[in-house]
Amino acid sequence: MRVCTLALFLTFAFVRFAFAQTTEQGRGCSTEAYLEVLKRQDPGFEERSLRTQQAVQQLMRQRPAGQAMQQATITIPVVFHVVYKTGSENISDTQVLSQLAVLNEDFRRLNADTTNTPDYFRSFAADTRIEFCLAMVDPNGNPTSGITRTLTNKESFSYFSDQIKSTANGGLDAWDTKQYLNIWIGNLGTSSIGYASSPSALPDRDGVVLHYRTVGAAPFNNSLWAYNRGRTATHEVGHWLGLKHIWGNGMTCNDTDDIDDTPNQLTQTDGCPDGIEVSCDNGPYGNMWQNYMDYSDDACMSLFTKGQAAYMQGILQSARGYMFESTACTGELRSRFSTAQPQDTLLAPGDQVQFLGSFAGFKPTQWLWEFEGGTPASSTAQNPTVRYNRPGRYRVTLTTSNEKSSHTLSKEEYIYVTAENVKVYPNPASGYIILEQAARQQIQVVELMNRHGQVLLREQVEERVIRLDVQHLPAGMYLLRTTSTNGIAVTKVSIVK
Repeated sequence: MRVCTLALFLTFAFVRFAFAQTTEQGRGCSTEAYLEVLKRQDPGFEERSLRTQQAVQQLMRQRPAGQAMQQATITIPVVFHVVYKTGSENISDTQVLSQLAVLNEDFRRLNADTTNTPDYFRSFAADTRIEFCLAMVDPNGNPTSGITRTLTNKESFSYFSDQIKSTANGGLDAWDTKQYLNIWIGNLGTSSIGYASSPSALPDRDGVVLHYRTVGAAPFNNSLWAYNRGRTATHEVGHWLGLKHIWGNGMTCNDTDDIDDTPNQLTQTDGCPDGIEVSCDNGPYGNMWQNYMDYSDDACMSLFTKGQAAYMQGILQSARGYMFESTACTGELRSRFSTAQPQDTLLAPGDQVQFLGSFAGFKPTQWLWEFEGGTPASSTAQNPTVRYNRPGRYRVTLTTSNEKSSHTLSKEEYIYVTAENVKVYPNPASGYIILEQAARQQIQVVELMNRHGQVLLREQVEERVIRLDVQHLPAGMYLLRTTSTNGIAVTKVSIVK
């Protein structure tokens, strides 16, 4: 009996020690530090971030004051990548699925603890109209459970190296980030419990990373600490959708999270306050420490605000708008195609172009192409090569199919075959003179001169088709001079009235 009592005492002491350690470290969201790493490693990151913020703000300004948020629910396909070394890190499917349930409850405000939102903040609380579904098809068109498992030799991963997102470094490469929200689960050591990329990150860095002990909620998550209800994922997905910490990026009253209906707050909240905490003159109700974007314990979080919901929806309508086209959760077949080089849609007579067939959803077993104006006129290859001999604008159509479904994608005037030389028309002209450039030539400057050589019109050229307004010029003979990559050429044109 004494041995059992001693063993029980030691177990209890160990649990208390472990809990104290993790509680003292605080929430340990590393997103801000991670974004600083991205700024240093990616020269274009800051400029893209600025453009993203401007696009969202413009969308929000376009919505009339007082207008409700978009009512259509947006569903985001998710794939969970479990990267583990030990058995405890290789968490169960049921624990992962409980995390998906927490995300859906929190983002739709269906969480049981909405009653913990104080009365004075309830009018701000929002159903974000954002949901999450588990992927049922992988990027290669094969069925998937939506959960991958990777055995690693790494003791732990850090946000600084970000190696959990790299197969070559002991983690796993991201699935197509235009089709999936990638969530990696692994051992982040003792310095962090999670971090997320922003909407401006490059594809190989895009996604959310969670400490395995934060994933899901009881009874599936049995970690004895303050972050065992799945709210770390809610917090980090908020970052992935563009939200900042509720106090902003700094720790002064001049910082902001750019959301109008979250109270100005000096700094993070640790633990679980007993009542109102005032900072930055935000009385009488003080800090909104119940917000998912604060650092409070999981048990104390209960809301996103309407302003935060509108911002996340704005991100999904701009920087992450591609999520609307994902079929990862339905497996519905979608045809996609492009040319081997983007410029291959502009051709000279006799040029060949290779088309690249692709898809979303379950893998197709058949490919059927139709090429208006092309030779051959059709093909059943996935990546056919086609020749175009005559000037014109031509449609390309691809139909993909498998035993369950088919889908047709058609792009009108996708291929533009120009004349051998610059085409000038009409001639004579009365209102406008139009120039269509040849594929193998780039015009820089167009000048219209009278018969004495005086320049009457001069335009820098940026488009393939140039339109000169000559309505104000008297009838007569004129000279059209073009400066291009092929040199200088002069064409006689007539203007009639």
